[in-house]
Amino acid sequence: MPEALPYFITPKAVDDNSVLLQQLPHWAPCSITQALEFLSPAYKGHPRVMAYVLRVLESYPPERVTFFMPQLVQSLRHDDGGETVPEPGNMPSSGKNGSFLELLPAVRQRIIDGFSPSALDIFTREFDFFDKVTSISGVLFPLPKEERRAGIRRELEKIQLNGEDLYLPTAPNKFVVGIRVDSGIPLQSAAKVPIMITFNVVDRDGDRNDVKPQACIFKVVPNTRSRSQMGETTDGGLLEIFQQDFGPVGSASFEAARQNFIVSSAGYAVASLLLQPKDRHNGNLLFDNFGRLVHIDFGFILETSPGGNMRFESAHFKLSHEMTQLLDPSGVMKSDTWTQFLSLCVKGYLAARRHMEGIITTVALMLDSGLPCFSRGDPIGHLRKRFHPEMTEREAANFMTHVCKDAYNKWTTAGYDLIQYLQQGIEK
Repeated sequence: MPEALPYFITPKAVDDNSVLLQQLPHWAPCSITQALEFLSPAYKGHPRVMAYVLRVLESYPPERVTFFMPQLVQSLRHDDGGETVPEPGNMPSSGKNGSFLELLPAVRQRIIDGFSPSALDIFTREFDFFDKVTSISGVLFPLPKEERRAGIRRELEKIQLNGEDLYLPTAPNKFVVGIRVDSGIPLQSAAKVPIMITFNVVDRDGDRNDVKPQACIFKVVPNTRSRSQMGETTDGGLLEIFQQDFGPVGSASFEAARQNFIVSSAGYAVASLLLQPKDRHNGNLLFDNFGRLVHIDFGFILETSPGGNMRFESAHFKLSHEMTQLLDPSGVMKSDTWTQFLSLCVKGYLAARRHMEGIITTVALMLDSGLPCFSRGDPIGHLRKRFHPEMTEREAANFMTHVCKDAYNKWTTAGYDLIQYLQQGIEK
């Protein structure tokens, strides 16, 4: 039983080189998050444990495993014996930060060395092409804003397409057959110059003559508009915008969109409580074509927040007045839709608590990454506290209900939107 592993395969068992470890080759694969926990420093890269972890990872489809690639890379810091990399004698030790950085190019090269000649050819051409595209941002950075669009065109005209099998990194099923050199758009950013470029693409398994445009950008969610963008075209709130986009209240299309908003908002609420993303202005809240809420930009998360960590956004998630108009038409937390939203938030929180250790492990493996969200306070300790493991299910349900009611049209939420409007011109 994989669920029994934590009771038998413990850090103490590793320290004692317990005979229990000899059972690992016969053990059924556990979850990926459980396997990640065995990669933490407490297990000291024990060969039997590492062999089990590799067997677990190999038992899952690659797309499931690659989701955890940041954690797997960070785990190499603690793999002093090189158990997760073949032929460890040829690899530098990863015990210290410097040698960890030395290890990564070696791991990358070992992967490349395993390519067939044809795979290596595609890899070289693919990365050469998109390295040239992404490097345009660096060229644009010193230019005045009014010159950047022309600068993108100049740089794009220099890039040659080498082959007919190069694919979009964001859509591997699309082959690139050309670049629309007039399509480049510089995007607003305080630190970098992200750009959006439109490529001519064809389906990998489709008609090569069926060429379509495909935009690629470093920060995007397709088929969405930010709430700020919506505010540039109408003076109405979300309720009015939803009626414009989906039809009158009570119509099948409006209620379907409202339902999507309720479900996505509940997921957003639970994730926000646990991970604490901040800077939740209306430029970072998006709505897709079906009414679903999407939060982007996680530059402030866990222990960090804008303004030198003033923690002005005191609600655990954003629930502005216009959002409550959609969620709770009664305005006094009495609507059926509000009851449904509350129920989904509670169910989501209780479900997340059952996976608490896996979630905490996934976050904890990033502790030494140097990311700002781990640079102060006690991010892992506070994350665990937000799960409230000491509470019963009923107590945890009551806690989540309180979190939702506290967020309901909280004055600091409106205040932060006002500050962003006055400072940055981001629509309220």
